[in-house]
Amino acid sequence: MPRTSKCRRVCAEPKARVFTPEPKSGGRVSLSVEELEALRLCDLEGLDQDSAAKRMNVSRGTFQRILYAARFHTAKALCGGDTLVIGGGHYEVAETGCACVFRCKKCRFHEETQKELSDK
Repeated sequence: MPRTSKCRRVCAEPKARVFTPEPKSGGRVSLSVEELEALRLCDLEGLDQDSAAKRMNVSRGTFQRILYAARFHTAKALCGGDTLVIGGGHYEVAETGCACVFRCKKCRFHEETQKELSDK
């Protein structure tokens, strides 16, 4: 019997859920929220897979599978001219910011901290 999967931790819900190319081709590719978070952590934040896996509260192997699926779905949508739809998955939105010394530069907690500092 397979083990139940743990919820993956993400910093925030995505601001945009659908990306459509011009001209529209009609195809649709789905990208889960945790796949988007894996792309953000590795490719945008520049974290290695071990650090990113700890932030998402999953094993490195699970993180690698999520990341490879995310890259495949993104490449498929871009190369095929398909609509990319973000949604679904098995995740929980983090209640607090990153526990590490170096906070994510693109997560909502970093943006909130920067806004608080600029208001002072």
